Amino acid sequence: MKILSRAGGRALAAAGAAVIGALGAQAPASAAEARPAKPAQAPEAALRPVDTAAAFGTLGSTAGTALRPVTDLRLDPWANSSADPLTNGVAVQPKTPNGHTGQLSTLPLTAPLSGGGGLKDVPVVGQVVGLLRH
Repeated sequence: MKILSRAGGRALAAAGAAVIGALGAQAPASAAEARPAKPAQAPEAALRPVDTAAAFGTLGSTAGTALRPVTDLRLDPWANSSADPLTNGVAVQPKTPNGHTGQLSTLPLTAPLSGGGGLKDVPVVGQVVGLLRH
């Protein structure tokens, strides 16, 4: 096996590059001759009708899945502790002409939260959020 000198190696590399360059230059010309040019055609595109039932069905199931962690989130960080301010309720007995009005209290709203509940446990809001979760 004979080892080439640096000058011989450079000359061999230059010759190889020239051969590869000549072959590369001829390939596109022969490829262009082999295929005749086709006239440009307009793309065929048509819009299909939107399936709104599928779209809203997917939106409903996705919204329920996305909102579940938010509705289950514990809103009162001091729930079930002695420092919880929501365990204190305010009740008012309104004076009405007929005297048949019951007491108004904050406990029905605050009791679910002071017990460690989330948004789904608040009386009216929980029902609305429950519709979104299903």
